[in-house]
Amino acid sequence: MVAIPSVYGQKDTTSISEKRVYTKQFELRHDNDFLHFTDQYYSTGSFLGLRSLIEPGKDTLQKKHFGFYLFQEIYTPSNITETNTVYFDRPYAGILGFLTEYSLANQKRFLEYKLAMGFTGQMSGAEGLQSLFHTAVATDSQTSTWNDQIAMSLHANLYVNYAYEIKFQPNPFSVHFAINPSLGFGTRDMYLEQDAVFYFGKRSPITETTAYKQLGTTGERELFFAIRLGYRYVFHDAMLEGNLLNDRSTFTVTPYNQLFLYNFELYYRKGRNDIKVTYNFETPRNRAAEPHLYMTLTLARSY
Repeated sequence: MVAIPSVYGQKDTTSISEKRVYTKQFELRHDNDFLHFTDQYYSTGSFLGLRSLIEPGKDTLQKKHFGFYLFQEIYTPSNITETNTVYFDRPYAGILGFLTEYSLANQKRFLEYKLAMGFTGQMSGAEGLQSLFHTAVATDSQTSTWNDQIAMSLHANLYVNYAYEIKFQPNPFSVHFAINPSLGFGTRDMYLEQDAVFYFGKRSPITETTAYKQLGTTGERELFFAIRLGYRYVFHDAMLEGNLLNDRSTFTVTPYNQLFLYNFELYYRKGRNDIKVTYNFETPRNRAAEPHLYMTLTLARSY
């Protein structure tokens, strides 16, 4: 703490770091299942983004953020050396694109809109990137065949995410509960999802916490974890069955309509640095597949 003399002859014990205001954030996120010694289903996802606080310093009941991300996702069957699609438990698929996001937050609610656009097929670069990794980095591993991958197509998707929170216990070990419905609508994803999330630990309110990627006054250090339980009803999944409109893929599978999701999330914020580690579990996405586990690492720096 830095003591600052005041005009009343007393000392202001507010630290300088607590008065720092950050309005922009650079974020890097990577999804991978390599820690489970697998290379299948949702194999890899990479996201690179920049987020900004809209109207910083303005006295308002809602905080607004805008973000822009580049992303690539890679999906493979469990047996990457098999060439006959009869024995595939899912098709090869990749998507490369960008997304924009706009969010609103107050003390109890969070609302986020995302618009994503991208290309599947060879234009996604998924086949080339994974083959390069197996030949140049993981030299003792086997290279994927990428036979009959989901065909080249342009996708556009809208995602809406809403959360309503209740706080049961204050810091230093707070307890929050959030009801978190979401939906996807477009040529890539069509689904409805309902999550229930419990947060435990030293955490700030919605408008200040890294749980909702909030910028602004970030002097409070955070260290907390979350348990997320989710149910998704799937109407369409282009990574399994191709584009909803006029798809030309030679091999597709029908997704399960019901998907259950279980996540353990660990958050840490100190000053301008945010770290998030997530352990993701999901039930099979289609009849031939198995349950899948993968890890997510997110690093963000505000300025």
